[in-house]
Amino acid sequence: MDRVAHLSLNAMRLYGDNQRAITASLSNQNTIGFKRDLYANLASAYVSGGNIDDRAYSTRGDASVSTEEGKLIPTDSPLDISLEGPGFMVGQKPNGEQIVTRRGDLNIGADRILRNGEGVAVIGDAGPITVPAYSNFAISRDGTVLIQLQGAEGGQPATAIGRLRLVNIPASNIKKGEDSLMRPKNGIIPQADANITIIPKGLESSNVDPIQAMIDMLSNTRSYEMSVKILTTAKDLDAETAKLMRSDR
Repeated sequence: MDRVAHLSLNAMRLYGDNQRAITASLSNQNTIGFKRDLYANLASAYVSGGNIDDRAYSTRGDASVSTEEGKLIPTDSPLDISLEGPGFMVGQKPNGEQIVTRRGDLNIGADRILRNGEGVAVIGDAGPITVPAYSNFAISRDGTVLIQLQGAEGGQPATAIGRLRLVNIPASNIKKGEDSLMRPKNGIIPQADANITIIPKGLESSNVDPIQAMIDMLSNTRSYEMSVKILTTAKDLDAETAKLMRSDR
């Protein structure tokens, strides 16, 4: 009974975690560049008795993320970009911490720093990119930010004010923090990769499939109910066993 109860309760906890992850993904299905959690990522934990591994439980593994690409949404804004193929932009939080992102709905704040819809500054090789007043704005396929300075002559060439830092990180090395932002699991953001290219005037949708998420939610609910049933059955068996033992006296 003791083992059955603990295993069932542990399974119920994991199914509860799965349900929260599925719900979070569904609530972000319309968020640009959102990457769903891989909630089925499990590992084993052991409870040792002396020198013997007495029991093995399932536990949550690393907070892995699906890096599968979302669909391309064409736009008319030069501030909208998406990444072509694998890769990430490097962003910087207000506290200076660097993260990685594929969210390309860029904007220029009152401080003239280039940020995306997550509120993090997208950085270039020299740090956050500051955009002076301009009459024309563009981002080339290699990530170079180009502007026509305000008041400049019409024939004057565009000025490069920075180049987005684009990096390639394996999917197995990506995790999502409590702030929903992505980071390398090993904490190391690599050097810029010149092979990563940008698609101007386009945004990447989330990679959440709402139909599959609903199927997963139903399956997860049934599994949770099955664990509750096993726990209830074990309790009934324990009660009947205790009753038989009392009747033998």
